[in-house]
Amino acid sequence: MNDKLQSDIERGDRANRITNDPVMVEAKAHIEAELWRLFKSTIPTDLEALSQIKAMQYMHEKYAAFLNSCINDGKMAKLEIERSKKPLRERIFG
Repeated sequence: MNDKLQSDIERGDRANRITNDPVMVEAKAHIEAELWRLFKSTIPTDLEALSQIKAMQYMHEKYAAFLNSCINDGKMAKLEIERSKKPLRERIFG
């Protein structure tokens, strides 16, 4: 179990570094701006183009959500390891 927790911590740390890397922050902002530009320039009756833009936006949000999930898993793993280090009496009675 500790191997899994340690793996989650390392994975969360890597995801955090990726998410906060200046190039990644810039890329994310660029993609969001480009999607917004495409959306604004598309005529409302062009449903195929709007659908494609929405699909791109969805996938853009998906990878960010995946990285955030890894970060949260790492945080939870750290808490679990800290909790398991406390004596049983302290865990029960605080």
